Amino acid sequence: IRICRDTGVSMFRMNHAISFWQKLGYKFGAITMDNSISCMNAKYGEILVTLPDSGFNNNQIASTRLYSSVKTGDVVKAKIFIMPKDAKRTRVLEHELGHALGWSHYNKKFHIMHSSWILGGTDASGLRNID
Repeated sequence: IRICRDTGVSMFRMNHAISFWQKLGYKFGAITMDNSISCMNAKYGEILVTLPDSGFNNNQIASTRLYSSVKTGDVVKAKIFIMPKDAKRTRVLEHELGHALGWSHYNKKFHIMHSSWILGGTDASGLRNID
């Protein structure tokens, strides 16, 4: 996971969000903070947290774009777009990491993957990583 400094996402906040998914059996590599001005392109195998680009819907708190292999269809990298004002908001990173892991919205009240932040919560039923 690489975090672009301008997003306002702290290492502490990212570690907290990752721990949510680790408790469900997911594993992550290193987390790095990128101070460069060119922090916008995700590398193969990476989850990049960056500022929104021109395709960002301003009605959203955050969004995630997945990149898949043409041959296999597997997700090979992801970009999480977030504004600094929302970087500390509870459950946002956890939700977007869920998308980066391949999960879609699940509109069960209080579920972490609910499409509405207001109706979401920390329910993680059905998201356990089973090898």
